[in-house]
Amino acid sequence: MVRRIVIVGGGCGGGTAVQFARKTDRQAEITVIERETYPQYSRCGLPYGISGIIPELTNLIEAPEERMRKNRIGLMLGTEVTTLDVKAKSVHVKAPDKELDMQWDSLILATGAKASVPPLRGVFKDGGKPGELKQGVFVLRTIEDARGIQSRGYKGKRAVVIGAGLVGLEVAEALMIRGCKVTIVEYLPNCILAMVDDDMAQMMSDAIAKHGVKMFTQFQVTEVLGDEMAGGIVAQDRKTGEEREFFADLIVVATGQRGETELAKQAGCVVGSTKQIVVDDRCGTCVKDVYAVGDCTEYQDLVTGKPVVSGLGTIAVKMAMVAGVNAAGGDERLPKGFLLTRCTEPFGCQVAAVGPTTPQLEAAGIKPLVGKVRSFTLPDYYPGRKEIFVKVLAHPGTGKILGAQIVGEERVHMRINAFAIAIQANMTVQDLARLETAYCPPAAPTIDPITIACEAAKLKMARGVGQQQA
Repeated sequence: MVRRIVIVGGGCGGGTAVQFARKTDRQAEITVIERETYPQYSRCGLPYGISGIIPELTNLIEAPEERMRKNRIGLMLGTEVTTLDVKAKSVHVKAPDKELDMQWDSLILATGAKASVPPLRGVFKDGGKPGELKQGVFVLRTIEDARGIQSRGYKGKRAVVIGAGLVGLEVAEALMIRGCKVTIVEYLPNCILAMVDDDMAQMMSDAIAKHGVKMFTQFQVTEVLGDEMAGGIVAQDRKTGEEREFFADLIVVATGQRGETELAKQAGCVVGSTKQIVVDDRCGTCVKDVYAVGDCTEYQDLVTGKPVVSGLGTIAVKMAMVAGVNAAGGDERLPKGFLLTRCTEPFGCQVAAVGPTTPQLEAAGIKPLVGKVRSFTLPDYYPGRKEIFVKVLAHPGTGKILGAQIVGEERVHMRINAFAIAIQANMTVQDLARLETAYCPPAAPTIDPITIACEAAKLKMARGVGQQQA
């Protein structure tokens, strides 16, 4: 009997799952149902489409319809699954021209997430339900969102970006490149604090200022100004209580995302403490033959063991590889937990991190040993060398590496990958301090900055100051 696999969602999770399902079962009948009118594309590339670095937003498409057809994949675009019936193993589908029920033997939920918009006064259309944003207010999740931002964000326009996380900073840079006068407003004391510690985030803040972009931290946005068209925001300084108006021609809300879990709840899937779908190491839910991947799921952090939502395309792809194989009858497993290895590069500043931040470790009951150094990417005598800052977080008793953060102008992401390998291999700062690294004057210094940071942590351990911050 031919296996029927239905995948709900055609983003990087669904698009990857279909590839691995097809590799596992060459005869399976596989259908991908996608709400948008585009096949799989890179959401991470959207800011670079807005800026014009990528000339056409459609260049972001990674799995053209023709390729799907060649692999005998049914692709239903502009189509939504409205209900699912676990007992009957069917989904009710609403397409542009018809409605129908589809049967499945295995179901993969790759429903992703939607932008999370806080209930600010005036952010939604007058009399409109949440989700209908006022004209001139945008989020960034889809190609159509990017087109909307492009349509208003051009030279001389004033832009306000609410939120200084990864998406917020990348959009702010894109609008700056387009010639906008950009202001960032952030609730927390610094930018990208979900990614790195405050001292490392400060280097990104400095880079933002050098590019002429204003950033106001510890401000809570309370209102979007304007009647039919947004004209700015009102924000309150959390330190003084003073209110301030920021006028704008366009506003981008980049305050995070929340997983699309409605179908999973219909199916009876357990939703965890993070409000996302709980999955096991096979990407299986608590419902037989129903799998879930990507931004709508939670899995455990490898270091702390606590539930975590990644929001990373790399994790969605890894989960989708596992779910695709298993939905097609194979047996593939996730690692024991995720490290959330991550990087970004707005405003000429490269930032990379792996594992929990210091506050996240402290919340898990671990006060880490810290080794932090300022170094350079090339030998002292070689022209063009750049500063690089490396911070390693380790267990104060054993020296086991728990996390790392790197900031610099170049050669950052491959170094964070070395730390990711070290954590997965249960290495200590003592181990990595002895690491033999490649050296060539135009490429790298004699002693790599990652080993210097580990040496700093190792020396602190020897002095008995394991819990003292660097």
